Amino acid sequence: MRTFAFHLTKEKQEKMKELEKWFNNEAGGVGGKKVKWFMEDMRYNPTVEVANFNKYCDQYGPDEFLMATGYITGGLKALIKKVNEEEKIPMASGSFSTEIFGAAGGPSKYPYYYSLGATYGDQMKILVKWIVDNHKEKGKPRVAFVNSPTAYGRDGLQKGLTYAEEKGLDVVAKIEYPYTAMSATNECMQIRKNKAQYVIYHGYTGTQTATPIFLKTLKKVHPKVKFLGTHYLFGVLPFLVNGEAYNGVIVSSCWPVFDAIPRSATPMDNQMVKLIHEFAKKYRPEEYKKGLKGGIRDISLYYIGAMYAFIVQQGLLEAHKAGDLTRTGIKKALDTMVWDFHGTFDGKRFSYKSHTIPMVQLVKAKVKLVEMGGKKVPTGVWVPVSDWMNMEQTKW
Repeated sequence: MRTFAFHLTKEKQEKMKELEKWFNNEAGGVGGKKVKWFMEDMRYNPTVEVANFNKYCDQYGPDEFLMATGYITGGLKALIKKVNEEEKIPMASGSFSTEIFGAAGGPSKYPYYYSLGATYGDQMKILVKWIVDNHKEKGKPRVAFVNSPTAYGRDGLQKGLTYAEEKGLDVVAKIEYPYTAMSATNECMQIRKNKAQYVIYHGYTGTQTATPIFLKTLKKVHPKVKFLGTHYLFGVLPFLVNGEAYNGVIVSSCWPVFDAIPRSATPMDNQMVKLIHEFAKKYRPEEYKKGLKGGIRDISLYYIGAMYAFIVQQGLLEAHKAGDLTRTGIKKALDTMVWDFHGTFDGKRFSYKSHTIPMVQLVKAKVKLVEMGGKKVPTGVWVPVSDWMNMEQTKW
């Protein structure tokens, strides 16, 4: 029996159980052998993630415990020595940390860590590049950088700032805005006072309280400014939380557009997106139909689960084909992988040699309030404003 530990939130685990059934039954496991998945709720807590990992290392030897996953940067930092020096076990993570996966880190420093996206530094750089390529007004583009005062918010920030200065942008404000803020008036007034034309917002999700406070305030005091942000502003739930204030937001996304409000507006021309919706319809048909009304509110849970499942599956299958289904064999398979990830990037392939999936697409939120049941509710969809771009091949 081969074992894998997935350190995810409770909500994602439910979708992973369905993917496990698919993996072992419909997809045939690995060489006809079923793979045992162990799932733990890491509760966005590095201490919990470390404890979970250590538990499986104690219970299973290297010939059984073949691969692990993580989700947060703090967990990766705490496990650096354990994973990369002691256990030497491949670990795929939802972290896009520039510190760990960028030039100063990467495979040479952390040989067993693998990211499922592009680094935050590259996500910010591609936003800067969009500003340079699309600025139509006279004079240098004037940009304000806003980040959370957290390890996440500071990760990759200097890379974005340095690139902005290299490209001749006028960085008119650098603001740290806390998650706990109950007002954003001072920060937004500073942006208006300095006549910023663009805001790059990093270190937040689109649903946490700080974001709608900031964005709604900014729209009032400085309505013409363009608002851009990094990957975790993406998704449909931010439409519900921010309403029409989210209209026009541009995000550097590592994922395709996989959901919309209403769900019927979701574009289905992407192979991976179509596959994820078919999963949801098959395993949870009633919840899929209900959508926001007591059903599957956000397809992202399926998408994230599928990312982990497919990268694990591909690593195992390639190692099996090579006759080396071991930790070392899986690492070799991942390091040499060139793949289209089931059509995720509209047919474009990437190399995993850098231990990142360096693909980014810029998308723009299209949000509108409509009358429904006597009240106004938001509808929305993300619209691509760029093709899929490989950060390792981009002409900076």
